[in-house]
This record gives sequence, structure tokens and C-alpha cells, in this order.
Amino acid sequence: MIDFTSLKFDEASKTLEVSVRELAGEEGFGRIGFERGEGWHRLGLGAELHSRVLRERCAAQPGYRSEVHLQAAVPVDGWTAVITGRLDGCVRETSGAWLIEEFKSAHLPGQETRRAGAAFARHQRQLLFYCDLWRRLGHSPVRGRLIYVDLASGDESAIPAPYDPAEQERDLERRLRQLLAIGRAEAEIRRQKAAAAASLPFPHAAPRPGQKIMMEAVRRAVEAGENLIAEAPTGSGKTAASLHPALAHGLAAGRQVFFLTSKTLQQTMAVSALRAMNPRGAFRSLQIRAKEKMCANDRVLCHEDFCPYARDYPEKMERSNLLGRLSRGHFHFDPDAVFAEAKKERVCPFEAQLELAGRADAIVADYNYVFEPGAALRRLEPEDEPVLLVDEAHNLPDRARQIFSPELLEETFRAVQDSLLLQSGELFDRLSRTLGRVLALLAETAAAAIPGPIAEMDPPAGPLRALWQEWEPDFLRYLAWKREARAARPDDPIVDIHFAWQRFMAVLNLFGPGFTCVAEQRAAGARLAIVCLDPARPLAPVFRAAASATLLSATLSPAEVIRRTLGLEAERTRAISLPPPFPRENRRILILPQVGTAFAEREKNFAPIARWLAEMSDAQPGNALVLFPSYQFLEKVAGLLPAARARVLVQRPNLSEPARRQIFQELAAPPPPGILLLAVLGGMYAEGVDYPGELLSAVFIVSPALPQVSFERELLRRYFEETEQAGFEYAYLQPGMTRVIQAAGRLIRSETDRGVIALLCRRFLKEPYVSHLPRDWYDRSPAELAAADPAGEIRRFFAGRERRQATGRAAREPDLKLTG
Repeated sequence: MIDFTSLKFDEASKTLEVSVRELAGEEGFGRIGFERGEGWHRLGLGAELHSRVLRERCAAQPGYRSEVHLQAAVPVDGWTAVITGRLDGCVRETSGAWLIEEFKSAHLPGQETRRAGAAFARHQRQLLFYCDLWRRLGHSPVRGRLIYVDLASGDESAIPAPYDPAEQERDLERRLRQLLAIGRAEAEIRRQKAAAAASLPFPHAAPRPGQKIMMEAVRRAVEAGENLIAEAPTGSGKTAASLHPALAHGLAAGRQVFFLTSKTLQQTMAVSALRAMNPRGAFRSLQIRAKEKMCANDRVLCHEDFCPYARDYPEKMERSNLLGRLSRGHFHFDPDAVFAEAKKERVCPFEAQLELAGRADAIVADYNYVFEPGAALRRLEPEDEPVLLVDEAHNLPDRARQIFSPELLEETFRAVQDSLLLQSGELFDRLSRTLGRVLALLAETAAAAIPGPIAEMDPPAGPLRALWQEWEPDFLRYLAWKREARAARPDDPIVDIHFAWQRFMAVLNLFGPGFTCVAEQRAAGARLAIVCLDPARPLAPVFRAAASATLLSATLSPAEVIRRTLGLEAERTRAISLPPPFPRENRRILILPQVGTAFAEREKNFAPIARWLAEMSDAQPGNALVLFPSYQFLEKVAGLLPAARARVLVQRPNLSEPARRQIFQELAAPPPPGILLLAVLGGMYAEGVDYPGELLSAVFIVSPALPQVSFERELLRRYFEETEQAGFEYAYLQPGMTRVIQAAGRLIRSETDRGVIALLCRRFLKEPYVSHLPRDWYDRSPAELAAADPAGEIRRFFAGRERRQATGRAAREPDLKLTG
């Protein structure tokens, strides 16, 4: 479906900029499947086919020109349409005529190329517009030929496209007038949205002082086209304070606003704020739900021959006018509503959701829909200029490293090969042989790690690419076999291994500075991994394409480390850090220098840590959360924990969903002595979860939670030591202390919350750790936080709180009696 917002209308100069692809792409819907031309590009299949065919043409035909950039100005109704494009190939024939060729990939084994349907019509229009541009640039006569190249065999099917200059000129003018009408309508809609932006309501009664500071900073950033690193404590109202000015700017400037986060909870908060800002339906917003949760067919296979919701998708979308009805009936495209309406029309809810993204002014989604190439809504280009709001941005570096660190595992390939050996036929033999050669390559590469089990090395790019080119056509034949045999299955290991391998090859094409390759010999088999050391490398192009990006979190210090890690341009990036919005007397922060948790002294401190935790738990009146750097550390201390007043709960690895819910239910309705929950830093109980009101009275954090030393973590340290002279900072200190501050932020979530935060380790009072403590935690020096008698200080804190509450009640009683 064409996104008309990508067209450039300049009313002042009466100029319309449009590409041939946009001209050819009548508003319509693509098919869901693999064999219908462009559907293959969703799989990334045949990525090199286009360039290979053109290379062969140039070698075989002297004078053949490939990938020719064209531009022509065409007058229409007082406007000038500037049309640009890149035709695939052309050659002047011996007759003097010019042959214009347009190449498309397809896979229709045993069938004649389908000469009907929306895709074929679009391809033919594209070719004829190229013919017309070529003629307008002074070349004639012209004829066109549409060529489909079979992805599996490489065979070509040529279809002549009759070119009539007069008829094509009429078609071009008709299409340009249609686009001008769309542009005028869009301009009027933009004017209406700009007017609404001027009076956009704030989603709450009034912004708090800290929110006003952030709103002004975000407003300046979006208007100046800058990036903003905005650090504000948990509970500051960052979501509303960033969305309001960003959306006001987006509506006024005609730019989409993306609110991106890694947690569903933050998405819910963003949607709530957007709804509150839109009481009169001045704009449209969309929340994108993950594909597996939007599938109406239990994820059998995204193919029209296997899924009734994919079957005849374009026709059903056109006939039902689903997008039009949703646009008229909803100001917010809620996933539940989209799912219900799409399912009613028997069309794919996930695809319908993505179609709606082009009609939304604000989109709330996971990081993946902008930062991961395989899932991104579209590849961001500089002319797109969206406004990005990245929530919980401290998570983005590690998420980016995960996205761009694919691996190939011997055990996975071997399992697929074993399943292929159970199938008979030449196709399965070929697939099995290819996987066998991959297994041999993995084993050979891992063997180079000797004498150690793991080593850094150059990736075997050449052999892998050769095997991939061997695999692709046979994989296409396998999918055709599935279609013909109607062999649908919920989880197909052959398709899964294809995607895993494809992802590896895609990142291999990015390989260079900021990446390394690791081969490892494991008990389960060989492992070959590309490791993204520097997330700035893949993230920087996305941020450069954004009009503005605001990064939000309670832990974005030091700002320069965050800027460098995410690839934000120094000259257009600013940073702010806001103080907590809640009274400081609502919390007490302690550091226990009596405890050492460094690895060398950890063993002798397990028992003292257990004793301190029990004493501090008994000193506070409610629930306490204790967070450890690892499950192993947790288990050691838990085994030595003295009898405590509270009931002890322990987070175990791989807790089931019912078990997780049970723990939260017990925290919400604890026994009178309270709950002492032992959990791990960075886990589900330490980040991205709220403990409102009296749900939590204390958070005790054991150790700075530095990542465990590993071969790949040490590669990361070495890389940043060489590039930034700060290897320990980037590889260990920053992620560890970020976890600590995030965990501490679980305690105070509103102006009525009160509690104690205790950090157990003397390193918290030493450099470089102490410089990472939030400045608002102390008055003059972090040394103020050292606690000689932590249990006593906790008792006095809560006793003082009870006295203040009692005094407040007594002071109010006369008024209550008087009014009674």
C-alpha cells in the first residue's frame, strides 16, 4: 500500500516530487505469501538476483546500460511534477529503437507467469512510466519488456509491454492529477491537525514542575531537530511530558511520532496519555501488538494457501474497506479492535495493523518496529523525518547488541538435517547435503579455536555466501512443495533454520568496525556467532534519519556514554537530568560499607550479608525486596538466612507465568509480618514493574551487579578500551550501575510512597562506582549515606514516619469535629 505521506508537495513553488514507484503503485494491498513476486522480498530471498542478471546483461550486450537514474519535470494544472526513478536496464537496438527492461523476481514453477492481478498491473505501469520518462528525455522510439526471473532456476519469462506515447501521456497526467488531489486533501488535513496542535490538551489536570521542565526541553529539541537525552527519576511523568510536545510538533509539521519501548506496561501508559490528549479526535494513534499475538490462525504459516486470513487478502481488503471503516470509527487503533474487525472480514489482523501505521499520527510499539531491519515498519530515510521517543532507553544498547549478534548452532542444523533424512526425494537430498556442508564448515571453523574452546576470528564469509546461494533456490522449491502437498505445520524447522541463517547473512553484510566473530566448541556442538560490540554502528543511521529523538529513562548517566553508545551525533544532542518530584523525606538511602561483594571476598561475606538482610527486614514494617547479581549469589545467601519475621519468597530461574502472578498476589495481600522477596537484578521484579502504595517498604540491593566476566564481555571491554580508553566503564560499570539505579527506582513511585533503599557493598562508596550514584541521593557527599547501624536507622525512619502521621491526624481532628 502506497504511503502518500512520502510524496513531497511544495505549495509555495507549486512543485510535486514523486518517484516512478509511487506513480505506479495505485493504492492497493500486496498478497500474503511467498511465490507472488514481491512477497519473496519479505523472506529476503534472491537479494543478489537482480544485480546478477544485470551484470550478465551488460557482459552479453555491449552498450547495455543498467540502473539508470532518471529525472524529468512535467507540467500539470499549474504545478510542476518532478518525477525521479531508476530504470533497471536499457539498450539501443540495431533498429535504432530503445528497449527498456524492468526485472521482477518470481517463483511459479511449472506455470506461465501470471498476467493478471494487482502486482502484474503495478509492474507494467512502472515499466511504461520508465518508457515515458526515457522518451521525454529525448530518446525515441521506445518499447518496453517486463521480465520475470524465476528465483529457483534463474529462468526468464519476457512479457512485451506495448508503449503508446499519447496514451501513456494521458495516463501520466491522470495519475498526477490524482496525486495532486490527494496532496491538496492531505494539506487540508495537515492544516486541521496543525490547528489542533496549538490547543492540544495535556493528559492530566496540569503538568508538575518537573514535567514543565521536560516539556520545554522536548519542545526545543523537536523544533530544532536535535536529540535529547532526558534522565528523570521513576514516577516523574516522563511519558506524558515527552509525548505532549512531541505530538504537538508532529501534528504541526506533518511528522509521525513513534513512542518506542521494550515493555508492554510502558506502551499501556503511552496509549492512555494519547487517548487523554485526543478528546475530539484531532489525530489518530496506533498501538502495534506483536505478530504472534495478532495471528488469527495460530501461526500455521503466513501464506495464502495455508491461512484463510491470508487467502485473497488484497481482494477482501478492497471489498470490505476495512481501513476506511476503522479510520472513520476509531481515533485510536487498539489492537483488540483491529483484531476483532479484521477477523470478522477474514483478513490477517497483523497485516491490517501494519497497513494502519501509514494512517496514524502517533505509533506506540516495541523497539523492533524501528530498529530491527527484519521487523521495522519501513526503512527510515532522511526524508521520512519521524520524531522518536525511546522509553526506558537504558535497555536499547543491549537490545541492539542482541538484534545484531546472530549465531549459527551446530545442534540446530544437525536436527534439521536429521529430519530431512526422513524424507525421500531429490529435493530433500539436496537440502540435506547443503546443511551437511554447513555443519562441516562450522566444525572446521570451531576447530580453529584450539587450544581453547572459544576464539575470535574472521568470519568465513565467502564459503557461507556460497552455501547460502546454494540453499536459496532449493528452499524455494521446498516451499513450493509445501504448497502443492499442503504440508502445513505450526513450527517448521526448515523454515526456522532459513530465517536464522538469513539473519546471520544480513548482519554479515554489515560486518566491519564495531563487530567481531567468535567460534566456539561446546558440548552441544560448534557455535559461530557475529558479536555486535558497538551498537552505535547499526543504530546511528536510524537516529540520523529521525527529525528528532528523545531518550527517556531514570538511568542515563553519564550522558556522554549514552550518546556515544547509541550513535547520536554530538553536535545535535543535548542532555537534561531532572530531580525527583517527590519529597526527599519520604525515603532513606543507606550504604553498608561493612559488606564486601567483590568476587575475591564474596565467600566470607555470605553469612554477614544474610545476617544484615534479616536484621534490616525485621526493622521495617512491610514487604522488602532483596536483589542479587545472580541466582548463584542469591542461593548462597538464602541458605544462610537467619529466621526472619517476614515470610521468605525466592525467585527461581524460569518461573512459570502462574508462579509469577502468585508472588505478586502474595505481595499485594501479605501476612501481617510481611514478605521478604529474594530476586535477581535485571529480572522481572527489578525493572519494568510497579510496587505502588504500601506494596513495598524497602529495597535492599546486594552488590553493584556488574555483568559476569565472559569471553565476549572481555571482547567488549577491549574494544572500548581501544576506542574510548574506557573499557571497564562501557563493558561492566555502566550496565551494572544502571541495574542498581533502576532497581532502587521501584520503591518510590508517587508522592505518598515511602521506604528505605539499602546498598550492600563498600564499593558503592568508592570510585568509580560512587560517581554513578544519583546526585539527589545525598546533600554534599555520598559519605553521608554510610550506615553504621542500618537496622536501627531503618527503625528510626519508620518510627518518625508514624509520629508525623499521628501528628497530622491530631492536627486535623479539631477541624473534623468542628465541621461535624
